[in-house]
Amino acid sequence: MLGFATLTTLLMLVSTALADTMLAAVYEPGNNKLVLDPAFPVPTPGEGEVLLKVVACGVCHSDVFILSAASPDPRSYILGHEIVGTPAQLGSGVQNISTTQLYGVFIIDPTNTNVLASTGTGLNGGYAEFVLVNQAQLIPVPDGLAPEVAAVAGDSLITAFNAVNNVAQVSQGSTVLIYGVGGLGHQAVQLAKHLGATVYAVDLRPEARQLALDLGATQAFDLEDLTAVTGNGTFHVDIVIDFVATAQSFALSKAAVALSPSEGFAGLSTPGKIVIVGVSAESLDFASVDLISGNIRVFGSLYGSQDDMRRAFDLLSQGVIQPNITVAPLTDINAALEALTAHDVTGRTVVMPGLDSNGTNSRR
Repeated sequence: MLGFATLTTLLMLVSTALADTMLAAVYEPGNNKLVLDPAFPVPTPGEGEVLLKVVACGVCHSDVFILSAASPDPRSYILGHEIVGTPAQLGSGVQNISTTQLYGVFIIDPTNTNVLASTGTGLNGGYAEFVLVNQAQLIPVPDGLAPEVAAVAGDSLITAFNAVNNVAQVSQGSTVLIYGVGGLGHQAVQLAKHLGATVYAVDLRPEARQLALDLGATQAFDLEDLTAVTGNGTFHVDIVIDFVATAQSFALSKAAVALSPSEGFAGLSTPGKIVIVGVSAESLDFASVDLISGNIRVFGSLYGSQDDMRRAFDLLSQGVIQPNITVAPLTDINAALEALTAHDVTGRTVVMPGLDSNGTNSRR
């Protein structure tokens, strides 16, 4: 189990003289694997910038999506956007940033709010020993929170929080179906439960369904079972949060929240909500009459705010959200991405550049 002992060891590396080059996992257009470059130049921070020594970086499905070339990206850069680290070098004008503090990275630079040109998604990210960020992107990690746990606040938990709390507005008494119990979904199960909802889950994988039950879901369906209960009208929820976003998941989500004719006039009923979080290249087809007659509202949800990230840190620090995490060295990043592509990851994988192959461990 990693924690402050590991963090202390990794922080000791910061005090050593910075090398000119570093290990980095680089995305190159047309390559379905990241290129491990052991001699990537270490950047120098400019005005208002901080060179962060990466302690941990979460592995995300959006990285798999980029590598799949489903939506080709012509840029070459270091992937990885779920980052925590410690400042190794401060640029001019940087204030109130401590070199002994662990920070999380809010991926959007306030001077450039294009999410497709953000840290790890267009700009060099955290699958490296160092990453350059604007000081305004740094949010302190609460004392006592292990870096591999804190990393999930950078994307997976902030995204789940925005979808569950802000967009879906899950509250006491809500009934919620979490579609896909992966790196984001298993945290969404815990959050919806914490907010007072009755939570259901659906996933292809038996181990993911069991995880959902262990985390408080009332029932966890496979696709066949969910198809059956939505088809015969015996299952209905107020909200579906879809972390898969395929044609099949959208069809089943509509069936789960749709108002049945026997339930009366749609205008007198609370609309069912579908919140789409997952990224896929599939088209999600619908006829407007289905949404109108079923009293369905469809929302998209992307990332969150810096305040959401602070809330995510609080939830982790308080133990409300206990992410299922596997850690691996940065050198194993392609294996981690391949496992994620094959749906062989239950929870979240976090790479730690300071680890070697003998340091791999798992924690709950």
